[in-house]
Amino acid sequence: MTGDPEVDGGTGGMTMSNGAVGAIGPVDVPKASEIFADILRDKILRGEFPQGESLPPERTLVEQSGLSRAAVRDSLAILKQQGLIVTKTGRNGGSVVSRPTPSDLVSSLEIFLQSHGWDDDHPTLRQMREILEPWCAAFAAADRTDADLDLLHSEHRRTLAAIDNTARYLEASKEWHNAVVGATHNVLLSAFMQARGDAMVSSARRARYDSRSARQAAIDDHARICAAIEDRDPRLAYDLMTDHVRGSEHPLLDVLNDTAQHAKAAARQEDSPLDPEAASQATSSGHAN
Repeated sequence: MTGDPEVDGGTGGMTMSNGAVGAIGPVDVPKASEIFADILRDKILRGEFPQGESLPPERTLVEQSGLSRAAVRDSLAILKQQGLIVTKTGRNGGSVVSRPTPSDLVSSLEIFLQSHGWDDDHPTLRQMREILEPWCAAFAAADRTDADLDLLHSEHRRTLAAIDNTARYLEASKEWHNAVVGATHNVLLSAFMQARGDAMVSSARRARYDSRSARQAAIDDHARICAAIEDRDPRLAYDLMTDHVRGSEHPLLDVLNDTAQHAKAAARQEDSPLDPEAASQATSSGHAN
């Protein structure tokens, strides 16, 4: 060290005599409105403010919290954005406790996907498809109702009618896939599938299904999956959907395998910079000498 430590009376930190200061970064302090929103959110989620009940009036919240009216309003705006309250106007208006709906979840997921510019060829979405869609088909086969089956067949007929138009086919195919996941009666799965709807009609998918033969092959897959769901055969539905997803997209396992093989080849090339012919020539030259 180049100097003796001294106590920085202003900060309480240790300062070297040459002016070097111990590494203490800036402290990020949450806004008062965010802290108050967290407090109200916890009370709502714990049931202290039941669904359908009004929060205390804004003036009361200002008095109880000691915050400014603007800070309280910001807190309420955060809760409203999260779907935990709705604002009612009129004589008996105010902030009423609610619960986020499946539509709120879909909207949030859509915004997330669109803001990142992810289409259906993005590795993250491709992984989700290969993992989730076969299970959706299996759960649909196990849990579908007659009404679910009617909708599934109806959407399948729409894809048949749209086979000569790529854009119409992709829209109909999207709704067919939504019908499959709807038959699972799983809110989270349905929300995810609906949220990625725009990705399913992206330019990348239009290029992939630009030929009639590609659309016909996918429709044939749909027909077999429909039959497995109708027969309540989860295993067959799972296997058929797996083949369908991997047939319409470059399989995730193939992508991972290709990447690994290229990495191995590059590593071998680094370890052995001479090609076999050059190595042979070098060996021959050594023997000649």
